[in-house]
Amino acid sequence: MGQHRVVGRRQLVAAGVPRWVIRSEVRIGRWREHGRQVVVLHTGPLTAPALRWAAILGTCPRAALDGVSALQEARLTGLNDEVVHVIAPRGSEPRAVPGVVVHESRRFRTDDVITTGIRRVRPAVAAVHAALWAVSDRQAQLFLLMTVQQRLATPQAISAALSQVHRHKRRRLLLDLIDDMAAGVQSLGELDVAHDFRRRGFPEPDRQEVRRRPSGTEYLDVRLSSYSLVFEIDGAGHEAPDQQLADLLRDISIAGDGDTVIRLPLVLYRMATEQVLDRVEALLEARGWRRAA
Repeated sequence: MGQHRVVGRRQLVAAGVPRWVIRSEVRIGRWREHGRQVVVLHTGPLTAPALRWAAILGTCPRAALDGVSALQEARLTGLNDEVVHVIAPRGSEPRAVPGVVVHESRRFRTDDVITTGIRRVRPAVAAVHAALWAVSDRQAQLFLLMTVQQRLATPQAISAALSQVHRHKRRRLLLDLIDDMAAGVQSLGELDVAHDFRRRGFPEPDRQEVRRRPSGTEYLDVRLSSYSLVFEIDGAGHEAPDQQLADLLRDISIAGDGDTVIRLPLVLYRMATEQVLDRVEALLEARGWRRAA
């Protein structure tokens, strides 16, 4: 069933199911209620998609999935938030539904809602709202980065969505992040290194430069072309032996192009950030870079 066996009472009545039948099925335990307006046509646990349907059917007619929940419905992976986030127009008097956080907001715009299937806000807007509702700046940055990294929205689309937010304490933070994403930053680790390089006054690099080889397409995290340096920023996924082998083969290929590859494992980088940056600065100076006066 398209709604994962979750239906609204109004849907059942419209389909010709009498109210007394609904009450009977609930009473004898074949069906169960989920909030005041939703009936589950089984008694087992609700899956995440079923919970999202229950949220939309039980909140109010114009409600739509938003934030992390809308991103999950758009197939974003790597987020396991079990709370369902729903946006509803200000003044719509949404109903309470178990496990649902309702954002009754003036930022609700009908044009932002996808109505095919379950009602949900389009990914660029959902990512911005998720960032605004995040518990920390770090989490806010993660939501935007993951949305762009998994190709659910472009930095330009997110920028357009953020332009509708005129006042919020995170607006400047998100604008700066969008600029970094447009320049190629795709992870929190890359963002940290980008900010550190900028803080130390290092040259602005090229990011995610494309190299096409017979073995496939490669993307270089950070390249300072004037100094023949490539910095690869390695998260936890680079610790697996098969990934280390792939990295080794890739580094040899990059060296064959004339660049020196410096790998920055994030765990070690964060343990001794300033020491690493001092060595990077010395390396740049050895290759002819001079700090602007």
